[in-house]
Amino acid sequence: MALTIETTTDDKIDLREFQEYLLANFDAADPESAIAAAEPLRALANNERFLTDHLNSELLKEDAFQVGNDYTAQTFVLASHHNWFVRANIWTPPSNIPELVKAEKELFPYLVPHDHNFSFLTVGYWGSGYWTRLYEYDHTAVTGEVGEKVDLHYVGRTSLPRGKVMYYRASKDVHSQEHPEEFSVSLNLMIARPEEFARDQYFFDLESETISNVSGKQNTGGVLICEVAGVIGDSTTAAALDALSVTHRSSRVRAACYSSLAKLEPSSVEQVWARALSDPHAYVRKTAVQTLESSV
Repeated sequence: MALTIETTTDDKIDLREFQEYLLANFDAADPESAIAAAEPLRALANNERFLTDHLNSELLKEDAFQVGNDYTAQTFVLASHHNWFVRANIWTPPSNIPELVKAEKELFPYLVPHDHNFSFLTVGYWGSGYWTRLYEYDHTAVTGEVGEKVDLHYVGRTSLPRGKVMYYRASKDVHSQEHPEEFSVSLNLMIARPEEFARDQYFFDLESETISNVSGKQNTGGVLICEVAGVIGDSTTAAALDALSVTHRSSRVRAACYSSLAKLEPSSVEQVWARALSDPHAYVRKTAVQTLESSV
């Protein structure tokens, strides 16, 4: 299950010092390095002033305020690097204003079980924090289609009060967050491992034990380019698609490569999809089976 990491430090560091620690010590490819970052993250959370000071400096930027932050309204990006970034997440109690209830449901992921296509450390920074229900599943056993049955294992319920540090594993830990009783803030160290970020994010329906939604916006551009290549490409394009069908980290992009290859090489359709049957991801294999069956 998602790991609770015991930290005891009373030290206080600022955001610059936390970044310096990460640049000198953090290895995004090593999960143990993420665990080791728990103490410095707790030290940052011990600093009651740093977020106010950072917010003030951001507000003074006017037109440059939070440029490049394409996350939800609850997320405030504090620092970024090519394989990690630091953010603050805002958690609010449910509104008692009827007109705002619908908007809050769209902005905040409360009571929506979901995984993440990245691993991350989180610590309670302000307020009593939210409660969350925790689940686990086997990502390798999932094709990744809406309505697909998923074997979710309930592993407990926990909270994120101030100073508590937890580590969530990409495409394994599922959580369903509940409204906090008071305004709260958490700090996250987000870890951008390419092999994880290329995966889709899943949302789940607990009652039916199925995938209710799939989010893979980071792969949308790659899929579209592959689809265009299947229409206007040539032999050079086919060679590039052939290579990408093996090396690209996203299963949806690889499936799109096979589909476009089949269009560019109509005399080799069966051979192309036969190769796709050996892809390591169930989504590609299922696409290949369905395509071959429909062509019979």
